[in-house]
Amino acid sequence: MSAAPTPTTATGSRVGRWAVELLPPFVAALVVLPFVISGGRAWPWVPATIDLDVYVLAVRDMLAGGNIYTTQSPGYGLFFIYPPVAAVLMTPLAFGPYALWQVLWTLAGVAAQQSVLRRCGAPRGWRLALLGVVVVLAVEPIRTTLGYGQVNTFLMFLVVADLLPDAEGERRWWPRGSLIGLAAAIKLTPALFVLLLLALGRRRPALVAIASFLAFTVVGAIAQPARTLEFFGGLAMGDTRTAGPIYVGNQSLLGVVARLLGDSRPLTLGGLALAGVVALLSVVVARHWWRAGHQVFAVALVGMATCLASPLSWTHHHVWVVVLAMALLTAWRDGRMPRWLLAVGGFWVLWVSICLPLATLPYGQDVERSYGPLQDLVGSLGPLTGLALLVVLAVQQLRASRSVAASAPPGS
Repeated sequence: MSAAPTPTTATGSRVGRWAVELLPPFVAALVVLPFVISGGRAWPWVPATIDLDVYVLAVRDMLAGGNIYTTQSPGYGLFFIYPPVAAVLMTPLAFGPYALWQVLWTLAGVAAQQSVLRRCGAPRGWRLALLGVVVVLAVEPIRTTLGYGQVNTFLMFLVVADLLPDAEGERRWWPRGSLIGLAAAIKLTPALFVLLLLALGRRRPALVAIASFLAFTVVGAIAQPARTLEFFGGLAMGDTRTAGPIYVGNQSLLGVVARLLGDSRPLTLGGLALAGVVALLSVVVARHWWRAGHQVFAVALVGMATCLASPLSWTHHHVWVVVLAMALLTAWRDGRMPRWLLAVGGFWVLWVSICLPLATLPYGQDVERSYGPLQDLVGSLGPLTGLALLVVLAVQQLRASRSVAASAPPGS
């Protein structure tokens, strides 16, 4: 008769499994990091994590009494564009060697990615490790998020951790909804998931998310009152003070409108209105799929919709494509989705992962205004595919509900 595992043995087993699942993609990330953004060097190892540069400089300026929104990175001239609470949470970046933070930031990003994959149904152990390596190498939003030293994967992890359990019966150490509120406090777009919670009738987590958002925002306001007013007075609308919406790296619906039709004020307002409608539509469609048992697909739809609806969504913001990929793979394996949906969704996943707009098109300095028809198609096909998918799903859902209503007995 074998002895029951002791707590020490169980802990060691968990640590060993986490190491197996995390180390291969982490090593792969460290190897490719210097090659992702131009200006990096493989030896000595100096990746060009240009967004992490901005975070570090902004935090140091904040601690020195400066304005985080006038901080500008050398060479690339990038600005800090997040709410003040983000700078407060990043305060540790001001201390210690920068190279150490590059390694730790990458490790944390890969760990967040692996957690998301687990929660979306990826098998544990070496298969999760292999999948993580593939994601790091082959999915452009993930690869460039790591390369820039960006926060996108962290925000996705916060939302997914709130909505999808890591394992059946998972013990939660935080109130459900609080991590969504934190993600929305750092970047506003995850607030769309609060509407999903409300649409699902989960009022308490939605209220917790709102309270969490307000609490973290107040922390930023106490630490940086003038900067909080500055952010919510203008920067919250997506002003990066660098590239505008017409830049082809902006794969939002507003970017499509700007490139295909123009960026006049009426067209911009029309593009923003379209984005708002699509955001609400994604919640309605996601509610249906959540209740049908496709929770990962529902989360993916809303996550990708945050990228479609945001005024500016750079290609590396589309990290939600890994959630969409996991949902489609699971549905394909189980045979629980129509083939057309698997095909269109799979095409969207591949298109976003390969990132042909930046790989094949000239960009910058408003060269997008001179695109030909084929270039316009390449630059806009990703967001248009997402828009078409959401519209078709909504129409099917409407037809199904009308069919049910028509077949119901009179007076029922």
